[in-house]
Order: sequence, then C-alpha cells, then structure tokens
Amino acid sequence: MDDGVQPQRRWRPPPPDNGRLDGRDFRLTCESGFGDGWNAYAHSMAWFEGRLYVGTTRGTIPGMKLLSPPPDIKPWPVESPDNVYDIDRNSQIWRYTPQTDRWDMVYRAPDVMARNKSRMVARYVGMRGMTVFQGKSDLKPCIYCSTWAPAMAEPPDILRSEDGINFTVVKRPPWDVSVRSFRTLQVFGGRVHTSPTASNAGGKVQDSVGSEAVIYASEDLPTGVWKPVNDEGFGNKGNLTIFEMAEFNGYLYAGTVNPFTGFELWKTRGGDTLPYQWTKVLTHGAWRGPFNEVIVSMCEFKGALIVGTGIINGGYHRAFKLGPAAAEVLRVWPDDSWELLVGHSRVTPDGLKVPLSGLAAGFDNLFNGYVWRMATHGDYLYAGTFSWANSLPYLPNAKWPEDVLKLIRHWGMEHLTRNYGGFALWRTHDGVRWDCVTPNGFGNKYNWGVRNFASTPHGLFVATANPFGPRVAIKEQGEWKYVDNNRGGCEVFLGAAPSRQADA
Repeated sequence: MDDGVQPQRRWRPPPPDNGRLDGRDFRLTCESGFGDGWNAYAHSMAWFEGRLYVGTTRGTIPGMKLLSPPPDIKPWPVESPDNVYDIDRNSQIWRYTPQTDRWDMVYRAPDVMARNKSRMVARYVGMRGMTVFQGKSDLKPCIYCSTWAPAMAEPPDILRSEDGINFTVVKRPPWDVSVRSFRTLQVFGGRVHTSPTASNAGGKVQDSVGSEAVIYASEDLPTGVWKPVNDEGFGNKGNLTIFEMAEFNGYLYAGTVNPFTGFELWKTRGGDTLPYQWTKVLTHGAWRGPFNEVIVSMCEFKGALIVGTGIINGGYHRAFKLGPAAAEVLRVWPDDSWELLVGHSRVTPDGLKVPLSGLAAGFDNLFNGYVWRMATHGDYLYAGTFSWANSLPYLPNAKWPEDVLKLIRHWGMEHLTRNYGGFALWRTHDGVRWDCVTPNGFGNKYNWGVRNFASTPHGLFVATANPFGPRVAIKEQGEWKYVDNNRGGCEVFLGAAPSRQADA
C-alpha cells in the first residue's frame, strides 16, 4: 500500500487571508484513496494538534449489495466479488502533516470472528464521525471517532486517542445489536452527543435510517455512561432517525429523517437535567414535504444557522420510493424565522418563500441530491454537494419522470456524466450571492460528493467520497468491461490563497 509520502516542501507560517478561494486555489494532497481505491469515503475528519486526521469507509459500492432492497443497477459499477466479506474492508485513519506534506496511516481496523463464528471479518468498515473533546477523566483533548460495523460483527464502538497514534475502544451507548453505525459526534454543553443512523433490524439493512430516533449524551466517554436527551422521535413516529446536529447561538439543534411529511428541526438549551427540553423550529421539510426528507448538514454563518437538505440514498430513497429530488439551502435566524436561499419557491404558513439567491434546488442542478457538507472559512461559507449524475449509466430509467428523461435525451449520457458527475462546490459571502468553485469534483467525475471540510490555519481542506475504485465498469463499443481507475478512491484537496501557497 502507498504510504502517502509526498515530496517534502519548505514550510513557513501561512499568511492570513479572508477565505475567498477559487478552483485554481486547490491542490490535491491525496489521491486514489491514499493509494488504495477501496478507501471510498473520507467519511470523517478532524484537526488535532496541528495535523489533519481522516477516517475512511471502504468498499462502499460493493457494500450496497447488502442493503434492503439493494440498488437496481446493471452492471455493478465497481468490480467486486459476490461475497463482499472477501474484500479488505478494514477501515483506516490517516494523518496529514502540513509541514512535510505527508500522509501516514495511524490506524487500521482489526479482523474479528464473525458473530456466527463462520469466518473472520473486519471489526469496522467505516469511520463515520470524528471530533476533539476533553471529558471529565481526559487529561487533555482527545480524538473520538464513531465507527461503522458490518452486519456480521458486533455493534459499532467509539475509538479514543490521546496522541493521534494509539487508539483504544470506549464503551458505546446502550443500543441494541441491530445498530450498524452512528454518524455525528456533536460537542455541546460539556457533553458529546450521538445517535444511531444505520440498522439491520428485522434482517433489513438500511443505511441512514437507525433503529431508534434518540440522541445519547456522555460527559465522560471513557466511563461508558450514556443517557438519552430526547423522547423517541421527539414524539413523532414519522421521525425515523436523528440524522444531524449542530451548535448555534447557545442551542443544540437536531435534524431528523422523515420520509412521510419531511424533516423536522428541533433545538434545546441543554442543561443538567436529562432529557433536555426541546422546541420545534421547522416542520414538514420547511413546507416542501418529503422532498426535504432529511437535514443533511448545518453550519453557523454570520449570525444564522445554514441548513442543507436532501433525500437519503443520494436523492432517491429506495425503501420509500421517494424522489429523485434536488437539495435546498435554508437560513434559520435565532428567533426561529427562516429564509429559502437555494430551492423551490412555495407558499408556506410562514408566507411566500422564494430563493433569495435566484438558484433553484440543487444549485440549478437536478443531480445534486444532498447539500452534504458546509463550512465557514474566513468570511465565506462553502457548501459541497453529492451528485448522482455519474451513476446514470448504471441505473434503469424506465420509470423516471419525463422531465429527467428529456434532459438525458437532450444532453446525452456522456455529456452529463463528464460535466456533472462530480460534486459541486459553492461559496458565498452573504448567503444570497453564490459563486461556483467547481461544478464537477475538481475535474474528477468520480468524486461524487464533498464528505468533509476542515478550516485550518493552512487553508480549507475538502475531502471527498469517491467509491469508483479500484476497478470501474466502462462501456466501449457497446460492451461493458472493468478497467483500473487511477482516479477512484477518496481524495483530499487543500485550498489556500495564492499568497499563502507561494509562501509555503
């Protein structure tokens, strides 16, 4: 395996900038999944003691064969064995040192005996969330990482490291054996908060839908003491999962998955008494209904909470036959009033809402099924999407809406996948005027999503989800075949102002 060594560069402290970056300001620091195309997602990321840490999820597309129901795609986009447990899916954590421009693998998940004793399996196939936190018994801030466990292993754990090299297991929250992963580790009020977001309850494997819509909190993770902080689904059975959390204006905000009436957004001041007292902020998917099924991302920006929406599974929820639909961007103010920044105009109980940016859902792009991640860097907000355009050649389209089929016939499959197959990255200074940094995954159509940002003293890191490795299906002269893909696997870009790059 490639150890990620890059040519060493002379390092100097970077000069400040206002955070305005164009596409040409980004350079690739890691390609092809750290030299291994099975590293599909840079699924978690944190800045810790002057270095960047990235946790990977491996073999994502082969793993989709286990979903209930599995995607109806032909051929399978990535060459893989019929039994996905034959793939090396042991998730990894990598560390980047800016001074030497070097990546090093600091953790690899071990193999364990499967629960049915039939074979050895990876203990974790993904690292889905990462944060830095100092609890009551921590002598210093530590890295904490939430994991994703395969169906044949025990439920997932939380990893802890004091030095970024040695990782140990701390006790997980008290959920049942059906939980397969938990997504967010949100620090608020002296506690870490998390919730389950994947399940194989009843033998049906679902990603992004957990076994319970409950948030658990701990003020001292090594003790393994976790307590629920909300009623199940905030009292609404349609809220299947608590998907995303964020801190804003002294409140903890939580967004749900609701495929029936659309997401709900709740907030709480927290406090010593558990469960917390919660207030509903938004309902019915901000009155777009199920087409705003889930709050995927949230970010504080210039006195407001910016909310990115979507439909799980990339814009089409197979289990509920929901979508496809493109994502929206909302702005929520401290008094709970809200505005539509990017999306579809509509009349709501809060009045007429039109997109202040003039951009329709998906930033005028049907294929942008999520606004997957957002980050503030300097004076700017950055929003990264997930695009399913690169999956077009593998998807059956007999039942697609006529407007989508008309678009494909007009532009052609090759044009759409080449120009829209990668994610879009947008930036704004005020939430109203937006500029596109890249429309196509920095020129790599296999980068189907921005999975993480990290704003650091060295610039803005952008980490991708790219599951199209190591070998991808392509069509030549009417025949499908698998070929090596040297642009498959997650990538990590570093964006810095020109003056900063010249001084590095």
